Amino acid sequence: MPSANKIIGIFLLSGLGLAGMGLMAQAAPLTGITVTGTQSRTLSVAAAAAADKTATHGVVSPDKKTLTFSQKTVRIIARSGPANDMLSYRIDGLKNPTLVVPAGATLKALFINTDDDMAHNMRFGTQHLSAAASVGTSDLPHKTRAVFHAADVTLRVPARPSTYYYFCTVPGHAQGGMWGTVSVR
Repeated sequence: MPSANKIIGIFLLSGLGLAGMGLMAQAAPLTGITVTGTQSRTLSVAAAAAADKTATHGVVSPDKKTLTFSQKTVRIIARSGPANDMLSYRIDGLKNPTLVVPAGATLKALFINTDDDMAHNMRFGTQHLSAAASVGTSDLPHKTRAVFHAADVTLRVPARPSTYYYFCTVPGHAQGGMWGTVSVR
């Protein structure tokens, strides 16, 4: 019997064409989130630094654990954590922040794997420890001397208040702390 991940993968791929290096119109009805585009790429150190200028900056909570956005289109730049905390994401300088976005918003995420020796991904779903019914990037190789591996993913969040998670599905990573929350309000 196929695993749940394979069944979801077959659903995500059935009848959908490939565009460039990523899938278009990927949907996982169990998550309530729709992926409208993905694109894998490599970035130089300079290009990765320049990407920060494309981010939508949210309002940072006093405890520095939440980023709140009011825009209907939100662009985040997420990186794997620094060398001393690689099982985490850094978004707008915060570790695994809760992202508060308006209902029905478009969330554009650029995930950059800055790790020296581990693959990572960035998935979105209803459970932070389960790859089943999640959408997002594939595993991205660790950085090399010349480039970072990255992926753009564009998501449409539901038009109703709900809670989702972003997380890494590489075995042990989410359990080790590589996850955060998306609160749709």
